[in-house]
Amino acid sequence: MTVHHLTTNHLSDDALMSRLYELARSGRQTTETAQIDAEVYSRLLQTYGDAEADTARVAA
Repeated sequence: MTVHHLTTNHLSDDALMSRLYELARSGRQTTETAQIDAEVYSRLLQTYGDAEADTARVAA
């Protein structure tokens, strides 16, 4: 699967993680890797929130 021809926001979480794993396993660090990583991170923040911000509020 080649993701860089598609927008990552239209792909399922499973498809993104599978492609990220393929790229990481091959050792290739490309623009595609960075785009997928950013999309995965964005989805994690959207789902779980920002843990650092939560920690800062508790510590204050």
